[in-house]
Amino acid sequence: MTRALIADDEAPARRKLARFLEEHGEIEIVAEASNGIDAVDLIAMTQPEIVFLDIHMPDLDGLGVAEAIARTPSPPAIVFVTAHDEYALRAFDVSAVDYLLKPYDRERFDRAVERALVRVAAPLPSGALARVVAQARNEEPFAKRLLVPHQGRSFFLPVGEIARVSSDGNNVEVHSARGLFRLRSTMEAVEARLDPTGFVRIHRSHLVNIDAIAAIEPAFHGDQTVTLRDGTTLPWSRRYASRRPDLRT
Repeated sequence: MTRALIADDEAPARRKLARFLEEHGEIEIVAEASNGIDAVDLIAMTQPEIVFLDIHMPDLDGLGVAEAIARTPSPPAIVFVTAHDEYALRAFDVSAVDYLLKPYDRERFDRAVERALVRVAAPLPSGALARVVAQARNEEPFAKRLLVPHQGRSFFLPVGEIARVSSDGNNVEVHSARGLFRLRSTMEAVEARLDPTGFVRIHRSHLVNIDAIAAIEPAFHGDQTVTLRDGTTLPWSRRYASRRPDLRT
């Protein structure tokens, strides 16, 4: 039985996908999500092999969800669902990642399922999904700035001004000289957007700008203590010890 997850912020759209999927006896729906944050969490929990993913969702859009899971060891086959952006999403079509343009019919849906099952049998090489997501966004693989909220409005914060990013429940906190900004996102999604030659994950809850590091000192049991230029001290967990050589690049 192939496991599938549905993520769409519109209940009628989720019901339509579920109804069509019920006619495929070889597919089991393991979870449904109404926003991108829940989709990332449920994908990690249920490990689906196919995800039907709406592009336009609140908090974290479908491409953000794809970015969050693209660098996992075995990302699921993704069928994007959208009412817009047909031209941009041709990148997925030629890369064997299918999409459904609303309103779609059962024949088009069945064709997408067939392609997804082929993908499950022959997964993409590691990193391929991340490149396809970047192609669909029509931009460089890594962000040069992040859109952050501030006093009821938003502005673009250059990533070079970010000292560190930390997790806070279903949010992340972006720390910079301009202040602290909270995003409704996941550490995995933000990490996927930042160039690993400039930012390094040192802990499950901490991602730091390499240029913001002032000192690294040994701690206990293989851990280290990182001191940033602003005086902040953070643990560098031995779980992320493999990231330490990145500092030499």
